[in-house]
Amino acid sequence: MRMIAYRMVQSMAVEARGIVDETIRFHAVFVDPIQQVKKGLFVPLERGAETLKTAIEHGAIGSFWPLGEPLPRYIPNQFPLFFVPSPLEAAAALLERYLEQGGEGEAQFFFELPEDSPIAGEAVRRRLAKLKKRWLDARPFKGCDNACENK
Repeated sequence: MRMIAYRMVQSMAVEARGIVDETIRFHAVFVDPIQQVKKGLFVPLERGAETLKTAIEHGAIGSFWPLGEPLPRYIPNQFPLFFVPSPLEAAAALLERYLEQGGEGEAQFFFELPEDSPIAGEAVRRRLAKLKKRWLDARPFKGCDNACENK
């Protein structure tokens, strides 16, 4: 069972803050703060200060964070933050690295938001759709024989 290692996430970042623990494994990468995940890496899109708290309550154990954006006071000192120019592009790079290294583990990438979510504009939603397609195209179909994998 291969998850996303702390070191892999850290390699995407310009700098990091919080606990440095090489044993941390992220089970999911997600953009929707209300999505319940197990041991997730949160990717804030807009209004990060508002959405991070919700993401932590729903299973985030770390987060990308935009360089230069002020940190909310409620973030625990030990909570891993990975500072990047663009959290969404860092998540895209992380996805590619994960897939290059086999991508056959149990980690999940969730690149979708509810249609009525106010935290992303149209350009971000288009980028999310491309990332979701990239992820799904790279995953084998569950419960399928070779005939349905090309659908």
